[in-house]
Amino acid sequence: MTIHDREVWSVVAKGRFRAGARSARRNVASEQFGAPENEEASHRVGLLASIPGLLRELGTDPAEVVASAGLDPDALDTLENRIPFVAMGRLLHSGAVKTECQHFALLVGQRTRFSHLGLPGQLARHSPTLGAAIRTFAVYEHLDSQGMATFLLEKDGVATVGPVIYQKGAEHGDQIYDLYIAATLSIMRELCGARWRPERVLFSHSKPTDAGPYRRAFQAPCQFDAERTALVLPASVLDRRLPGADPQQLGILEAQAHARDDVGVVFRLRRTLRILLLAQGASGDQVARLLSMHHRTLSRRLKAEGTTFQQLLDEVRFEAACQLLDTARIPITEIAVSLGYAETSAFSRAFRRWSGATPVERRRRSQEEPRRGARRLSHA
Repeated sequence: MTIHDREVWSVVAKGRFRAGARSARRNVASEQFGAPENEEASHRVGLLASIPGLLRELGTDPAEVVASAGLDPDALDTLENRIPFVAMGRLLHSGAVKTECQHFALLVGQRTRFSHLGLPGQLARHSPTLGAAIRTFAVYEHLDSQGMATFLLEKDGVATVGPVIYQKGAEHGDQIYDLYIAATLSIMRELCGARWRPERVLFSHSKPTDAGPYRRAFQAPCQFDAERTALVLPASVLDRRLPGADPQQLGILEAQAHARDDVGVVFRLRRTLRILLLAQGASGDQVARLLSMHHRTLSRRLKAEGTTFQQLLDEVRFEAACQLLDTARIPITEIAVSLGYAETSAFSRAFRRWSGATPVERRRRSQEEPRRGARRLSHA
């Protein structure tokens, strides 16, 4: 299936590439794909800066939660601090456990403001329309987070906007998605007014014990066990003009962003592939076109980094499959289709090759182990 450039512009900065560095228990997946790059991927504190204050309000010592995530005591003290991306899931999970608040990440996301979003947020603020703001933010989001991407897809007058994790081995993805979709809602309301609400909200994890906080936060129907986490809204909303947008300031900010944009081809390709899977289109030729290079040039650059297009595509598919198998009850047949497989049997064979287990076995094990995230916690 092919998709239009308009659908993926949200995640691909068309332009030049710079050469970049290549990105406990022994398992087949680590042998197949190599060691996770989590500790090399960083995340700007930004919207996490409200966590200490929230923890205090809920009667919990922030120092305990920060330490349990493996972070320095002052890690969250300033917006510009950076932490390992892998620590974000641990931090949110620990906060949920310590406070006994299942929707802790949702509360953190609700406190997000534009001031938390750094340079990508400033670029969005000075974009002419809401749609342009989302696309611009998505293009430069990697300056803030080397594990999250924002997507914007449009079809038949309906738009979906939401977050997606593309970093290998991310922990407690359900908590991370709750944080980011709540933060997306907060920013949309800052741009469109406090009364704005989406038509519905999708969550790529199972329904929590108490879904009330979700319905109250979004004031819209909430659908759990979806293939993606996203706000669903009329595409016409994207044409809304943004008051206070300054084209001159936007140009200055874009120059600053370009000067800081030094990620390599493997990093950018993994990010792009994850979004393309959401739009169900990830061929080598298509990706090369979106990255403004010939597919042979892309192949040469990947070879120089010690990998191939197919290996990276398999990595991205494997991580996406694990997220859905571990946190949602989506039928395996639907997961296979969402990852671009025409037949479930082909997906099952590939997953066994990647991990040494079938998708059914992976899901069974994840259900037998204690839930990752705070899904079994009582609502505080």
